[in-house]
Amino acid sequence: MFKKLRFLPLVIAVIMLLVSCGSSNTGNTTPANSQAPAAQQNAPSTASQAPVAKSTKDTLIVAITSEPPNADPHNNTHLVSFFVQKQVYDTLIVQDENGEIVPNLAERWEIIDDTTVRFFLRDDVYFHNGDKLTAEDVRYNIQRATELPSSRSVFSAFDGEGTAVVDDLTIDIKTHEPYAPIFNYLASSRGDIASKRAIEEIGEESFGHEPVGTGPFVFDKWVSGDRLELVRNDNYWGHKPEYERMVVRFIPEAANRTIELETGGADIILNVAVNDKQRLLDNPQTGIVDGPAFRCIYFTFNQNYEPFNNLKFRQAVAHALDLEAIVESVWMDTGQVADGHLAPTVFAYKSIGVHEYNPEKAKALLAEAGFPNGTKIEMLVGQDRAFIDICEIAQNMLGQVGIEVELQILESAASTKMTSEGTYPFGLTSSSPGTGDPDHGLMIFPSNYTGALMLRDERFDDILTRGKATFESEARKEVYAELLQLNYDEVYTLPVCYTDLIYGIRSNVQGFRFEAGSRPDLKYVTFSE
Repeated sequence: MFKKLRFLPLVIAVIMLLVSCGSSNTGNTTPANSQAPAAQQNAPSTASQAPVAKSTKDTLIVAITSEPPNADPHNNTHLVSFFVQKQVYDTLIVQDENGEIVPNLAERWEIIDDTTVRFFLRDDVYFHNGDKLTAEDVRYNIQRATELPSSRSVFSAFDGEGTAVVDDLTIDIKTHEPYAPIFNYLASSRGDIASKRAIEEIGEESFGHEPVGTGPFVFDKWVSGDRLELVRNDNYWGHKPEYERMVVRFIPEAANRTIELETGGADIILNVAVNDKQRLLDNPQTGIVDGPAFRCIYFTFNQNYEPFNNLKFRQAVAHALDLEAIVESVWMDTGQVADGHLAPTVFAYKSIGVHEYNPEKAKALLAEAGFPNGTKIEMLVGQDRAFIDICEIAQNMLGQVGIEVELQILESAASTKMTSEGTYPFGLTSSSPGTGDPDHGLMIFPSNYTGALMLRDERFDDILTRGKATFESEARKEVYAELLQLNYDEVYTLPVCYTDLIYGIRSNVQGFRFEAGSRPDLKYVTFSE
């Protein structure tokens, strides 16, 4: 059995020392997995290793949790889209399994000044439409990421207009101010490089369903409500997959994904339900690959709405909830009570503490907030079974201290719309900062951010600004520790739990690499006899 590993993101100070990095670092790619099938032990670690035996299957079938709205890197906010993007696009740089930044489309880079990094592109990369990758494609993508609604908040520190082409294979990427997370963001799904010509010819609206990248798989077919199909990119510059096709099936129900894995209707499934974990381990035809995710699940209190803008009320909610009981009931051994807003897998995580479960204190705080006889509120949650379970337990606990809760279950589109408009008063949500950087994990806190929090607290703005401009790792951790403590004191969000991520795989699947952000790179997967 494998020892479970924790994949820690990049230490920012080390990143900034990688000046003129010209060769890819490779390392051990053993998945973060304590119970993978035996076949998993033979996974290739890098493209440069001795070739593995040819796959005995030509098609890899993957089941994901829902249909992506599109596969446009800058025009969606969904993890399922990021999964598809991982197969179709490449980024300039990537984080390896140790969190270190290594070359990808860019073979090396150098830091020109505090706000400029020069990237030197590979000379052998072609888009799926046959066009050669150029610095102009990169410049176009950076500027586009700063402009489209779904990505501009993430790329707000980047200077799209100032980013400049030096020559066909050299580009200077600019930021408005010194920006420590620049490499993490460029290695994220938002940093995927799409074909400029394809976007302009296909159009903004249609491109997401006809994506053109430089990745190991080429888009072939999208059957709405059922699946999308990809074919191997035989002209790929990097490691070419052994199998020929990938079918990505849309199966929202976790139980149905598990059944498909058991019966051979899928080779890999994402987001295995906690109560299906042992079932897959007991079946000799299936197994799991699991590890700690980037995700933190938390309640948000929108500061534009009463009584959620009342500190005493928020504190009452915090003391009314027995988080240990909630997490044990819903997540069992695959989750842990959150002791801060950042998960342990995110750089600058710090254990701040958990509010004491004390119903009597909660009642006293509720009275101090102006509700001696209790009050009624509405709690919102999306259509995720585990999230609904958490809210139902919380609903009961809050009722015991005098807070009567009406639970409203929202469809994904409605939840996304309300959050993006800042009209999500109170409810359960989560963040999965795939960059592994605290700036990403804390993006709901700035005063200029429209979302589920609608916070207007200059103290948070000041901390976030300092964090972005601090490059030395220990100093940067100290900056973000201030914010985590302040959030604990003010209860703007109430962290509930950190969760493991569980992938299900057939026992003949080799080479699957755990990824903490639900976007595994599947080009190394092969099949055993």
